[in-house]
Amino acid sequence: MIYQSALQDGTTLVIRPIRPEDKPLLLDGFNRLSERSRYFRFFTKLSTLSRDQLHYLTEVDQESHSAWVAGVVEDGHETGVGVIRWIRLRDDPSTAEIAVTVVDDYQRRGIGRTLVYVAAQEALTAGVRNFHAVVLAENRATIAMLRGMGASSGTYENAVLHLTIPLEAAVGRTDLLPLSIEQPVPSPRSRPG
Repeated sequence: MIYQSALQDGTTLVIRPIRPEDKPLLLDGFNRLSERSRYFRFFTKLSTLSRDQLHYLTEVDQESHSAWVAGVVEDGHETGVGVIRWIRLRDDPSTAEIAVTVVDDYQRRGIGRTLVYVAAQEALTAGVRNFHAVVLAENRATIAMLRGMGASSGTYENAVLHLTIPLEAAVGRTDLLPLSIEQPVPSPRSRPG
């Protein structure tokens, strides 16, 4: 399924499942993250993504490990601006750990919240009932966004907050970017930067 929306400035936003050929798109998005955003996402200073990391992040089964990308489309080219992934927990298949990232230039525009909504809809149909997020306590913007999606605070340890998001609450949100469902179309040519 492919979703389409328009940002406030009229830019077309497309949200779709990640594909193995999205490695350059993902790497370009990573390169446009600030050092702080990289640290918030990976909990370490990371200067690039390795071939193995790119393989892991783009070659998913969409059942136990799912990922969606958000991209803006201009002049027939797609530029990645966000990604969300959920990975089902082995010891509790009704729960999946999530991670969401939006490149700095597109933060605070509703993209992260909308990505959580799209992922929650898909996860519910796969039998997942809760998302679990592990967030650095200093990442106040992501914590606020997830609480807005219905997250309850869990444990706090070593400067990390564990949050649980019931998916029924997440899919009940109305403060999202307006989404329309698009028929699958040939993918636009991806371009770096």
